[in-house]
Parts: sequence; C-alpha cells; structure tokens
Amino acid sequence: MINKCVLSCVLCLASFIFLAQTPVQRCKYRFDNYLNFKGSLNHRIEFQKEVIFILDAKGEKIFAFNENEIDLVAKYLINNPFAKQEKFLKFKGLKRFSATQRDSISKKIVDKRNIAKKDNSLPLSGYRIAIDPGHTGTNLTDAQIEQKFLYFVKDSINHPNDTIKLFESELTFNTAQLVQKMLEEQGAKVLITRSQSNFNSFNLTYTQWLFKHKTRTLDSLFSHKVLPKAKYTKLSNMSDRDLFWEFFRDFDLNNRARLMNEFEPHASLIIHYNVDEKNEPWKQTTKRNFTMAFIGGAFTSDNLDKPENMTHFLRLLLTDELNQSEKLASLSVTNFSKNLSIPVATQFDATYLKDNCLFTKSPGVFSRNLNLCRLINSPLVYGESLYQDCEKECEELMKKESNYKGIKTNERVLKVAKSYYEAVLKFLKN
Repeated sequence: MINKCVLSCVLCLASFIFLAQTPVQRCKYRFDNYLNFKGSLNHRIEFQKEVIFILDAKGEKIFAFNENEIDLVAKYLINNPFAKQEKFLKFKGLKRFSATQRDSISKKIVDKRNIAKKDNSLPLSGYRIAIDPGHTGTNLTDAQIEQKFLYFVKDSINHPNDTIKLFESELTFNTAQLVQKMLEEQGAKVLITRSQSNFNSFNLTYTQWLFKHKTRTLDSLFSHKVLPKAKYTKLSNMSDRDLFWEFFRDFDLNNRARLMNEFEPHASLIIHYNVDEKNEPWKQTTKRNFTMAFIGGAFTSDNLDKPENMTHFLRLLLTDELNQSEKLASLSVTNFSKNLSIPVATQFDATYLKDNCLFTKSPGVFSRNLNLCRLINSPLVYGESLYQDCEKECEELMKKESNYKGIKTNERVLKVAKSYYEAVLKFLKN
C-alpha cells in the first residue's frame, strides 16, 4: 500500500520545485522524465538557457521556442484543435515572435477550460470529464477478433461446469457508467465515447461496421488520397480479423480521441482492465495481481519523423498536461491500491513496464507511448486497476449482485469506479 500522506507531501514538494523553474527548465524536466525514451531523443532537441531548438532527423533546426514564448505557445496548443495546432506550429518554425505578435496571439486565444459560471453547491459544477471505456465486443465472435476476453474453466477437476467468461469491453463500459453517475451527481458534465457495452466509438458493433460502413469508409479515404491504391486494395480484400488489426483498431481509437477532444475536457479517463502477461494464453487463473496507470510520453526518434506525432510531442513538451496527468494517475493508483487491496506495480512486475515505459516519480505511474495518451488534449489517466485473470478476481467480476443508482454491477467494479471518481474529485478540487 502507498502511504498517502508521504505521497501527498512528495507531490506537493515536487510541484513547488517545478513551478519555481523557468519555462525552459520545466520543459527540460518533462523531456527528461516523461518524453525521452531511453535517450533516443537526445539528438532531436537542444536546450539552451533561454531557448529550445527542435531538430529533424538530419540535425537541422526546424523549431525554436524562446523563454518568453513558451507559455504563450502552450496556451495556444491547449485551447485549439489539432489542425490549428499544426498550422500554428508550422507558422512558428524558427521565427521569434515580437512583443506585438505575442499580444496579438494572446488576445485571440479563448480559454476553453475556464469555468465562468459555477454552482457552488456542487463541487464539480462547470467541469467536463471525458471517459473512454476501452475495447469493443461482448460476444465471442467480435471479442475473439480483438482478443480482449477470458473464457475458460477455472477448475476442470473439482468444478468442471464453472466457466469463467469475461469481456473487458463490458467491464470497462459498466465502470464508465458508474463513474458517470458519481461525477454527474457532483455537477460535472460527462462524455462516454460509446453508448453500449458491445459498441465501438461509431456506436455500432464491429460486425455492423463491416456490413454498413467498411466499403464506404475505405472508398472515401482512397478518393481523398489518404490511402494509396496498393493499401486500399490490400485492406479491401483482407479478412475481418486482419482488417481490424491493420486498420480498424487505430481508426476507432482516432475517433475516440476526436470525440474527447471536441468535448474539451478538464480531465480524461481511459478505463481498462489488465491481465497477467505471464499467464498467456489466459486459459487458467493466476495468483498475481497488480494495479498501475499510464500517461503519455516515451517517444522515440522515429516517432518525430511523422508530422502529426511531432505536433503531439510539442504539445506535451510545452504544456503542463503530462505533469497534471501524473497527478491524476497517481491519485487513481493510490485509490486502486487502497480500495481494492492490490499491490502497486513496479517496473519489474511486467516486461512491458521495463521495456516500453519510463518510470515517473509516482509509484505505479508509467509514461508510455500509447495512441490515446498521445492524442488526447487534456490531463488524463489510462487506468489498469486489476488483473481480470487473478484467481480472486475473475469470479467476482462476473457477478451482478450490486445495484448503484439503477446500474447492475459487482463490488469489485464498483470499487474501481469509486477510485476513479475520488481521484477526479480530488484532482479538480486541488
């Protein structure tokens, strides 16, 4: 368990030290602690006392951010959609804004997260929270394509008729509904990226999307020259399973991010449930159980060769979204551990934590270059509250014995939901 008082003091001290730094120093902190995956970006960025240079793969300078511009550029990136961010950064390039230009840009920025009118009787009045319940599919046909389900006999000798059948999409959606209820009771406006447990972000099943929209979508992307002919032909003739992994998964994730960003949230929750990687192919239970959360970062040099990734990288470098995400994620992990009585993961508890992540100063919080962690323009937590295949969890997660405000659930999912809710409440109140 995490000592909450000690953790709170450490985070407060870190925040005080961080705020006392110059804008360039704050960016350097983010670069070192969240963004630079194992030194792979060392040759792509140059920190000087009063300016930051971004370099291309050949070592040529392509962006410059001076000390007196950083906070302004950060404010612009936070308050504008991706297309405008990209256009603005292209305009910025290496030029140094004059005082007149800075004033002109500042006057045009509308703070979309400012809360002008607030009901003081409700602590979250005026706040917007976006929730993405991960995955899709609550039947074996759809779920087998995504491979996000458990289906096995827990004890084939003593209890051969007791089958474990869990769909992560159903667990995450149930959790999202509970968190939504809790947050709305405190005055928040809440967006959930899909409307049913078996739906994707286009509000239909993958099978329905294949039947109704596959051809139209691929034809449109081809006609707008997003897909080259060879890729278009290849995707058009793929099996349903291959098309999901080659195209639809990222297509859906991009749409989830679009929905969340258009909502302009003050905080975002990406809800997932984990499994023990050492228990693959997940046809039996495991004794292991850990809790953890991810935030954005961990970029590699080749990531920055794509213009869209460069835009996301610069937003995360120049704004305080990663710092705020660490706070929200740390609160979430602390609550998971306390409410569920589950140990917090270290980098040694999973291969992907050791090999694919940067370790933040908050226990159980890792910077990882996941799609949504890069795309969503707000403080966020990508939560992995527990292992579904843990022998003490799987049967409990199948139950529907609890009822919260008309939503049928179980005590474990309800505790996960309360953990997210309590984290958001404390994060926004502070």
